[in-house]
Amino acid sequence: MLGNMNRLLPGMLFALCSVAGAGGGERAVPVGLGQPARCAAGYVRPDFSRLQADLNAARTRWKAARVRNYRYDFARIAAPLRLPDVTVTVVGGRVQGIQAVDGQHPAAPSPLNAGPVEALFLEAARALTYQRSQPCATLRLGFDAVDGHPTTFYSGSQVSPMADGSGEWRVTNFSARP
Repeated sequence: MLGNMNRLLPGMLFALCSVAGAGGGERAVPVGLGQPARCAAGYVRPDFSRLQADLNAARTRWKAARVRNYRYDFARIAAPLRLPDVTVTVVGGRVQGIQAVDGQHPAAPSPLNAGPVEALFLEAARALTYQRSQPCATLRLGFDAVDGHPTTFYSGSQVSPMADGSGEWRVTNFSARP
């Protein structure tokens, strides 16, 4: 029975999405069924060349700043979940500690938390590579103008009418330590 369900699932998803998006004579086509996705109204594709140039410039500023000891607050949303905000302390380029901010819940497992700035750059680079090939991709990156550390990240999809999980994070209160 499970084998039959696996064979029927793509067709059922297609039919469901077609009906859900049938208003106004439009037909939505889910991603992954061999047909192009229909993006949400007003969708504008990110300028991936500009995002890559910004990422490269930020990494260059970060390397030139030679910051090895620092602390920052980190907030992450892995839609639909908001994870507890944490303070990350890095000494010698390695995570020294991750603590919950303002007595919030205990810190989330480390893969969902932040690490050294290099890990944030790596996450941004991987998202950039992945999102280039996705229909209806949304990607926003922000970096500090002085030392280049990442400040904001958002990665998601604007496929209509399907809501897709997104991921985002924010770095605040960044301070270099002696």
